[in-house]
Amino acid sequence: MPDVPSDHHRRSIVQAPAQWAGYDAAMIATMDHDPDAAIRAAQRACLLEPNSRRMWNNFLLLLKTNGRARELHTRTPRRRKPLPPRAHHPVDLDAAEARYGWLLSEMQMRSWEGWTPSRVEDSKYRFPLTPERLARFRSSEVSSGTQTAPDRPSNFPPLDFNRFYPPYRDDERARFTQSAWGQYAGLITRLFRQSAPGIDWYDAAVVDDDRFGARVLELPGVGTITSKSLHSAYYACRIMSLIPKNGVVLEIGGGFGSVASRLMAIRPDVTYVLTDLPVNMVLTYTYLRSLYGDAVTGLWEDGDTLSAGHRAAVVPPWRLRTLPLKVDLALNTMSFQHMDERNHLFYGNAMRTLGTRRLYHVNRNVYIDDPDIDTMVVPAQQYAFMKDFEIVETHDFDGKWIEVIAKARD
Repeated sequence: MPDVPSDHHRRSIVQAPAQWAGYDAAMIATMDHDPDAAIRAAQRACLLEPNSRRMWNNFLLLLKTNGRARELHTRTPRRRKPLPPRAHHPVDLDAAEARYGWLLSEMQMRSWEGWTPSRVEDSKYRFPLTPERLARFRSSEVSSGTQTAPDRPSNFPPLDFNRFYPPYRDDERARFTQSAWGQYAGLITRLFRQSAPGIDWYDAAVVDDDRFGARVLELPGVGTITSKSLHSAYYACRIMSLIPKNGVVLEIGGGFGSVASRLMAIRPDVTYVLTDLPVNMVLTYTYLRSLYGDAVTGLWEDGDTLSAGHRAAVVPPWRLRTLPLKVDLALNTMSFQHMDERNHLFYGNAMRTLGTRRLYHVNRNVYIDDPDIDTMVVPAQQYAFMKDFEIVETHDFDGKWIEVIAKARD
């Protein structure tokens, strides 16, 4: 190919991209000769060959490398699907605080059980959770383990419970909005590359609000978002096709229910079960109740049961193995690496008891050759419970994380 493409070459890649393919268009764009023609050609190639991952890769790469990632939400041919408005349901914060106290006392009494915090999570024995902090938990360190920058300020002192996160300054809002476009582009690109059936829901699923003090940003053409909502929407769109109709999902380490809230909106037929440490169980219950009201319940004690009207249940870990359910998909994103071997053994046994058919997780992919190693630095594929599963897909996420889909062994 000539260093500078002629007019004939430009016309050819726009009019007949299948002959030149997206790769040649990418070459031209990389050389900064005619990125507009290259982008138009690559987009046309996608329309002509909609099932070609190679064409999609080149088109998305062109937009990102030319600083036009925000065009992804208008230039990708999708049948965008709306979601119902995010309803507001009142939540009894005093009752939530009391429930947290009860859960902490149960954790103290059950300190020998395998689900209790690993050494890296032992601070969760003493997180203060008052109604005020609960009302603004997404701007408080009680949610520090569930949020990253810019939702949580990167320079905020770890576990400082004396103040709340400050609002964005104008310069921060401009900077973080620009980086959010890149994050949006990266995650939607992953959905395209994997031909994820949920991609048509993505834009609606990323929309977030300032419920419980979230620090939201505005993406024109998309809506208000947080960094957390961008990732949560990706996970929901990624897994929605892994769950059969009227299926059951078990999320181990549900954070505050961000993924659950989106999958419940996309797949109203699914029953969603979440388990976690006490502080996160209370955050999850509070957040999901604020969205779905009485459709969310807590199976806190032996007499608590699911009814026909319940779409989601928060379940203490020690009650998992007594649930009268079969789990179609177990889900964990970025928390198995915080667990030690006894935690993995506990949740592995729980998944086995519940007849878990599939597993989706995104976790650390780091290995350190050290005789004192623990599971927090072991690659995700080597977690002890993985012997019960056969890996179907693995994908590098960003160099440090790996995305794994596995199915139960016969």
